[in-house]
Amino acid sequence: MTSPLLPWLTTLIAAAVFTVMLSLGLMIGREQVTAVRERPLALAAALFAVLVPVPAAAVLLVKLAGLKGVAAAGILLMAISPGAPIALRRAIEAGGSRAFAPALHVVVVALAIVSVPASVAILDAIYQKNFAVSPMDVGRQVFFAQLLPLAIGAAIRAWRPALAARLEPRLARLSGALLLALAVALLVVLWPLMAQIGWAPFMAGIGLTVCALAVGAAVVARDVQVRPAVAVATAMRNPGLALLIAAVNKMPAGVVAAVFGYALGLALVVALFVVWQGRRAR
Repeated sequence: MTSPLLPWLTTLIAAAVFTVMLSLGLMIGREQVTAVRERPLALAAALFAVLVPVPAAAVLLVKLAGLKGVAAAGILLMAISPGAPIALRRAIEAGGSRAFAPALHVVVVALAIVSVPASVAILDAIYQKNFAVSPMDVGRQVFFAQLLPLAIGAAIRAWRPALAARLEPRLARLSGALLLALAVALLVVLWPLMAQIGWAPFMAGIGLTVCALAVGAAVVARDVQVRPAVAVATAMRNPGLALLIAAVNKMPAGVVAAVFGYALGLALVVALFVVWQGRRAR
């Protein structure tokens, strides 16, 4: 997997994720804490939907479809990696509560420090591959990639709300441009490997995301205000965590392409869901 794009691709990823989370942090205030306190049952149902059905469905899919090797690994790693940086933005775009959605995202990301190593241990017990990842590895990744920029943004809003209001739309546009550039760069770098492993991760991303959206909406069906946010949070998976697990366990480069293939299928379905929600709202 050699390319002239690789020397600066890591920098682009870090810049895109940090900008996304900083812009979202500018929207976080006291109302997020209040939203969680007012809906403890919705939060519990959302966390169950995020952490349990998608990994279980992925294991079932891999077994029933007879998938093996890097394709199966990429699908399973994505399924156990919740809390994608772009998830909060997509949840809000889908009509999710601007109070509940950020609070749910922070809780999901924080719980990933425990849930991801536990999920890896469960997969290791199922497949007996001797894979592992420590809470410290996961905690370091989610802190610097998500929690730190969120906290910086929230601090700016608390101390300089007028500045936060001016910065947020500008950073949102910048983060959108960075994410588009990142997607193009990754496609250029990983396309040869994606062509080798086939369409299984992409199709799995589509199928599991559709199921996850349905499950997320179902667990809070009576709470219309938070339903879009929970649906998107359930569906969105974090490629950064999936690739961290792959790197710690020295998995082959094809796993990276499989993770990206899943992410493409996921992004397609969530984008269509956001458009559909927008039309329903109008």
